[in-house]
Amino acid sequence: MVAPATLGSTHVSIVWDKPVDYREVTGYVVLLDGHQILKTTSKQTHATVVDLQPNTQYTFEVRSLFPQGRIVAATKKIGVKTRPAAQLIDVTQAPYAADPTGKRLSTAALQRAITDCPKGGTVLIPKGTIVLSGAIDLKSDMVFQVDGTLQGSTDPSDYVYAQGDRSKSSQHVNADGLILTRYEGWEMNCFRSLINAGYLTPENRMNMVCHDIRICGTGTIIGGGNQLGDGMKERYHDKQKWPQYVSDGIGGRRVRGRLLSFIQCQNVDIWNVTVKNPPCWTIHMIYCDTVTTHGVNIQSRGIDNGDGWDPDSSRNMMIFDTTFDTGDDCIAIKSGKNPEGNQINILAKNIRIFDLKMIGGHVLAIGSEESGGVDGVSLRDCVVSDTDYGVELKAHASRGGYIRNFKMQDCRVDRFMVHSVDYNADGQAAPTLPVFQTIQISNTQITGNGHSLEFVGFYEPQTGACSDISDVLLDSVTLPNNGNANDPQICVKYARKITFKNVHREDGTAPVIDADMRTIRVLRINGKQSG
Repeated sequence: MVAPATLGSTHVSIVWDKPVDYREVTGYVVLLDGHQILKTTSKQTHATVVDLQPNTQYTFEVRSLFPQGRIVAATKKIGVKTRPAAQLIDVTQAPYAADPTGKRLSTAALQRAITDCPKGGTVLIPKGTIVLSGAIDLKSDMVFQVDGTLQGSTDPSDYVYAQGDRSKSSQHVNADGLILTRYEGWEMNCFRSLINAGYLTPENRMNMVCHDIRICGTGTIIGGGNQLGDGMKERYHDKQKWPQYVSDGIGGRRVRGRLLSFIQCQNVDIWNVTVKNPPCWTIHMIYCDTVTTHGVNIQSRGIDNGDGWDPDSSRNMMIFDTTFDTGDDCIAIKSGKNPEGNQINILAKNIRIFDLKMIGGHVLAIGSEESGGVDGVSLRDCVVSDTDYGVELKAHASRGGYIRNFKMQDCRVDRFMVHSVDYNADGQAAPTLPVFQTIQISNTQITGNGHSLEFVGFYEPQTGACSDISDVLLDSVTLPNNGNANDPQICVKYARKITFKNVHREDGTAPVIDADMRTIRVLRINGKQSG
């Protein structure tokens, strides 16, 4: 299939599923109009094809390679027609004349070029240039191409709407020039991000207000980092002067903008750029539908709350061929926080994560803000290394909501944790405990020592209420050889219908399982049932 939103005038990305007997596959070949143009490994199920002609029909086909030279079609033939060529606007040229040295703020010039960009056109920051800017707003049907450097200002004043511009904006803008957005599960007023698309409409959050946007290029988008983030927090740090910006008991902590922010957007392609040094989260998608991220390098090591890629109550998300080196969660899938998230009740759904590498940071997380529900997350052919928690499905017991239909296949991860957490708890409790169910892990290597697999459900001691983690299947999962063979590597508590099939250490021995059988209903290990 064509990866959603990736078809351009000279390029397209295609992705494919593995065949049923994929473990025998030695690689894949991609054909363009009957001619082989690319050969991939057995772990790569994507291809981005460039240097195509505009407004031209092409046919792609993917074939699986097997031992002894056997070749089998992996996909049906895929017909595409590239988009027509469109106007290119160089922001450093007249009449825009953005400073190409990065010494002078060029926000107005850049925004004017975006405003003037015709449908399907491209606004370009050319190679070898540095453009210094505050917050800019993209619009529908455009490409923003960064081949040079977009450098974000470190002055918080460059990320608010000026007094004269507030009435002109479609955004909900408050008296301080901050916009209505969402952060850590609640809608609130925050500074603008460096790159913004769309806006929040509380009367209809499912209405897509911005569409068909591509951010791409061979260059780098650099935010203002901690200097900017600290400046944003400091402006509203005084809790008595600015009570409206107190959250989690801290003045101003949650007002920071992000690096790239998409709100109620549809058909967005983020391709090939390096994004780094955000003031807070790096790429944040709120109430969006169909966003594809690929070929991107995300860097936020050392950034306070420096998440990498955060789909928030968004659906039909896809990310592949991307590298993370973050200061917090590499990926964090969210759907709101109690009680507001339960009331808005917009889930995160159909999120595909494959062919990527996460180095450092905390975790690939689902939650802890999952009050609106998370349904249908798949993880395949990913490496998660040198992280604190590996892959983590998490929620506070007060959160409510659910996580269901999670699949992980053909991965190598530090740990896999499904459990309750005790932080980010400043909200009225939901009427029910979270529900985590239908979790499948197959053909995966766990590399971390200690409790590297954890399945611990939710228990409320004051009421005695319990929500089991349920319907879990681990098939062909390998754990490391512990230094002490008697130390538990798997923890199970408040759980039911847990099945371990062919789960073993690297040396073939069975791992030790710390199972609280008083709180477990049905635990199957290699065909033997307990509980």
